[in-house]
Amino acid sequence: MELNVRKEFGFLAGFADLLGTEVKNGILVIPETKGKGYLMGFRLDNSINMLVSFYEFNDNLLAKRFGGQNTLNRILFSFNNIFPDVHSKNKYSREDLPSIQIFKGKLNIETFYPGRTKFNSIFIGIDSDKLAKTLGLHIDNEIFKNIIDSEQSILFEELISPKIQQVALEIIQPEIRDSLSDFFFKIKAEELIYLTLKELFKRENPTMHALNQIDVQKIYKVRDLILTDINEPPVIKDLASQIGMSESKFKRLFKQIFGDSFFSYYQKFRMKEAARLLKENEMSVSQVGFSLGFSNLSHFAKVFEEHIGMKPKSFQKKKWIQD
Repeated sequence: MELNVRKEFGFLAGFADLLGTEVKNGILVIPETKGKGYLMGFRLDNSINMLVSFYEFNDNLLAKRFGGQNTLNRILFSFNNIFPDVHSKNKYSREDLPSIQIFKGKLNIETFYPGRTKFNSIFIGIDSDKLAKTLGLHIDNEIFKNIIDSEQSILFEELISPKIQQVALEIIQPEIRDSLSDFFFKIKAEELIYLTLKELFKRENPTMHALNQIDVQKIYKVRDLILTDINEPPVIKDLASQIGMSESKFKRLFKQIFGDSFFSYYQKFRMKEAARLLKENEMSVSQVGFSLGFSNLSHFAKVFEEHIGMKPKSFQKKKWIQD
């Protein structure tokens, strides 16, 4: 299946047409012949809307969002894979990675949803003027200024924090009276935006470079490639050459989108995998280090402590005691 989205507010209607069903009271229930789950749309006021999705399709779905000139005045927050599938074999693929994309402009966003896979997401759109008025124009942050004022397309990605995950759960499973629902969802949407910007503002004020569709696809291709095989230390020069991009440009755009250097980003997930293996308690610290490509176990211990907060032996012992 393929869904083409050219208007933000027509998403649910387009989905309904594709699935051969209809939207009732802002809710689209997936027909059993197509899958299971639902999508709920909220128009919270004239400048902010939210879409909550919790579904699984029988067949593969390719969703394409086409950017346009009017999207330069609209900030979009996409909270993807909020509750990852703990049984997934590839916990770091794009289909399973709990992440937030913040974007605006003419970039076309393409998302592939494999069949028989659970997806859960929250999508929030807000006008630039509304966001600026809500937060106040006094905020001295270059990232914020670019989000509000830039005439170029922007794209940032952040990982979903436990706090954001908790607020998302409150949205998906609300216990409120119907008469207060609009008020509740508006507050929660703004809370998600606040928490996201709070994480985004931790970044160094970057020099922003123009993004185009092809370059963004190339950057994501490499990101997905390294997370698919976290055990193989990447060579930046080779990866940049593979996508036909200079090493300096690749480093620059990668850090602009993900807020971290390429190798630091890789190490973060490498240590997440190390922590997972140590938690399972089926491998020794040395076995985990060697399996992740470390030839020097002292270096492995140092990197692990930098990212996890304690040495691997202490981490494994603490986990064993807790269990």
